[in-house]
Amino acid sequence: MTAEPSLDRVPTTVSMFRFSAVTWNAHRVHYDLEYATTVEGHKGLLAQAYLLSSYLCQMLTAWGGPTSRITSISYRTRSPVHAGTPVHCWARQIEVTDGDGYHDFDFEIGLTADGGEAVTGTAQVRRPTADALVP
Repeated sequence: MTAEPSLDRVPTTVSMFRFSAVTWNAHRVHYDLEYATTVEGHKGLLAQAYLLSSYLCQMLTAWGGPTSRITSISYRTRSPVHAGTPVHCWARQIEVTDGDGYHDFDFEIGLTADGGEAVTGTAQVRRPTADALVP
Protein backbone atom coordinates (compact mmCIF):
# COMPACT_ATOMS: atom_id res chain seq x y z
CA MET A 1 0.00 0.00 0.00
CA THR A 2 1.45 3.38 -1.01
CA ALA A 3 1.61 6.27 1.40
CA GLU A 4 -0.53 8.71 -0.59
CA PRO A 5 -3.11 7.59 -3.16
CA SER A 6 -2.94 9.17 -6.61
CA LEU A 7 -4.14 8.43 -10.13
CA ASP A 8 -3.76 10.10 -13.51
CA ARG A 9 -6.42 9.86 -16.22
CA VAL A 10 -7.58 11.61 -19.39
CA PRO A 11 -11.33 11.74 -20.06
CA THR A 12 -11.53 11.04 -23.80
CA THR A 13 -14.48 11.67 -26.10
CA VAL A 14 -14.93 7.90 -26.36
CA SER A 15 -14.87 7.28 -22.59
CA MET A 16 -17.26 10.20 -22.06
CA PHE A 17 -19.66 8.93 -24.74
CA ARG A 18 -19.62 5.45 -23.21
CA PHE A 19 -20.12 6.84 -19.71
CA SER A 20 -23.10 8.88 -20.93
CA ALA A 21 -24.58 5.76 -22.51
CA VAL A 22 -24.11 3.59 -19.43
CA THR A 23 -25.55 6.23 -17.08
CA TRP A 24 -28.36 7.27 -19.46
CA ASN A 25 -27.02 10.83 -19.45
CA ALA A 26 -28.28 12.38 -22.70
CA HIS A 27 -27.01 15.92 -22.12
CA ARG A 28 -25.37 16.99 -25.34
CA VAL A 29 -22.52 18.90 -23.63
CA HIS A 30 -20.85 15.51 -23.08
CA TYR A 31 -20.86 14.25 -26.70
CA ASP A 32 -21.91 17.00 -29.17
CA LEU A 33 -18.99 19.42 -29.62
CA GLU A 34 -20.90 21.91 -31.77
CA TYR A 35 -23.73 22.10 -29.24
CA ALA A 36 -21.34 22.36 -26.27
CA THR A 37 -19.36 25.20 -27.82
CA THR A 38 -21.93 27.22 -29.78
CA VAL A 39 -25.13 26.78 -27.78
CA GLU A 40 -23.76 26.32 -24.25
CA GLY A 41 -20.60 28.43 -24.72
CA HIS A 42 -18.09 25.92 -23.35
CA LYS A 43 -14.58 25.62 -24.77
CA GLY A 44 -15.12 21.91 -25.43
CA LEU A 45 -17.01 18.81 -24.37
CA LEU A 46 -17.55 18.57 -20.61
CA ALA A 47 -16.51 15.54 -18.61
CA GLN A 48 -19.33 14.25 -16.42
CA ALA A 49 -19.00 14.92 -12.70
CA TYR A 50 -19.79 11.25 -12.04
CA LEU A 51 -17.01 10.18 -14.41
CA LEU A 52 -14.58 12.34 -12.45
CA SER A 53 -15.84 10.89 -9.17
CA SER A 54 -15.38 7.39 -10.58
CA TYR A 55 -11.70 8.25 -11.09
CA LEU A 56 -11.49 9.21 -7.40
CA CYS A 57 -13.10 5.89 -6.45
CA GLN A 58 -10.68 3.97 -8.70
CA MET A 59 -7.78 5.70 -6.95
CA LEU A 60 -9.07 4.87 -3.47
CA THR A 61 -9.89 1.22 -4.18
CA ALA A 62 -6.52 0.69 -5.90
CA TRP A 63 -4.81 2.15 -2.83
CA GLY A 64 -6.85 0.10 -0.37
CA GLY A 65 -6.56 -3.21 -2.20
CA PRO A 66 -9.10 -5.93 -2.92
CA THR A 67 -10.35 -6.27 0.67
CA SER A 68 -10.95 -2.55 1.19
CA ARG A 69 -14.25 -0.71 0.86
CA ILE A 70 -15.08 2.95 0.36
CA THR A 71 -17.48 3.58 3.24
CA SER A 72 -18.15 7.24 2.44
CA ILE A 73 -17.32 9.80 -0.21
CA SER A 74 -18.41 13.39 -0.55
CA TYR A 75 -17.22 15.73 -3.27
CA ARG A 76 -17.95 19.03 -4.97
CA THR A 77 -17.17 19.95 -8.56
CA ARG A 78 -15.39 23.32 -8.53
CA SER A 79 -14.66 23.87 -12.23
CA PRO A 80 -15.37 22.15 -15.54
CA VAL A 81 -13.06 19.54 -17.02
CA HIS A 82 -12.98 19.21 -20.79
CA ALA A 83 -12.42 16.16 -22.96
CA GLY A 84 -8.75 15.45 -23.56
CA THR A 85 -7.58 17.31 -20.45
CA PRO A 86 -5.22 15.29 -18.25
CA VAL A 87 -6.47 15.04 -14.66
CA HIS A 88 -4.60 14.14 -11.51
CA CYS A 89 -6.48 12.55 -8.60
CA TRP A 90 -4.91 12.84 -5.16
CA ALA A 91 -5.68 12.01 -1.55
CA ARG A 92 -4.16 13.13 1.75
CA GLN A 93 -4.68 10.99 4.81
CA ILE A 94 -6.27 12.98 7.62
CA GLU A 95 -6.92 10.35 10.29
CA VAL A 96 -6.88 6.61 10.97
CA THR A 97 -9.36 5.02 13.35
CA ASP A 98 -8.81 1.49 14.61
CA GLY A 99 -11.87 -0.70 14.97
CA ASP A 100 -12.49 -4.34 15.80
CA GLY A 101 -10.78 -6.06 12.88
CA TYR A 102 -10.46 -3.00 10.65
CA HIS A 103 -8.92 0.45 10.16
CA ASP A 104 -10.88 3.42 8.82
CA PHE A 105 -8.73 5.82 6.81
CA ASP A 106 -10.13 9.34 6.41
CA PHE A 107 -8.90 11.31 3.41
CA GLU A 108 -9.11 14.73 1.92
CA ILE A 109 -9.47 14.08 -1.83
CA GLY A 110 -9.26 16.11 -4.99
CA LEU A 111 -8.84 16.19 -8.72
CA THR A 112 -6.70 18.80 -10.48
CA ALA A 113 -7.02 19.80 -14.13
CA ASP A 114 -5.66 22.76 -16.08
CA GLY A 115 -3.59 23.78 -13.06
CA GLY A 116 -6.51 24.14 -10.65
CA GLU A 117 -8.70 22.14 -8.30
CA ALA A 118 -11.64 20.82 -10.34
CA VAL A 119 -13.05 18.52 -7.63
CA THR A 120 -12.55 18.55 -3.85
CA GLY A 121 -13.97 16.43 -1.08
CA THR A 122 -13.49 13.79 1.59
CA ALA A 123 -13.64 10.00 1.70
CA GLN A 124 -13.26 7.11 4.10
CA VAL A 125 -11.75 3.75 3.20
CA ARG A 126 -12.15 0.71 5.46
CA ARG A 127 -9.44 -1.96 5.44
CA PRO A 128 -9.47 -5.16 7.45
CA THR A 129 -6.51 -5.62 9.78
CA ALA A 130 -4.18 -8.49 8.96
CA ASP A 131 -5.77 -10.63 11.70
CA ALA A 132 -9.25 -10.14 10.19
CA LEU A 133 -8.05 -11.63 6.88
CA VAL A 134 -7.26 -15.02 8.46
CA PRO A 135 -10.30 -17.38 8.34
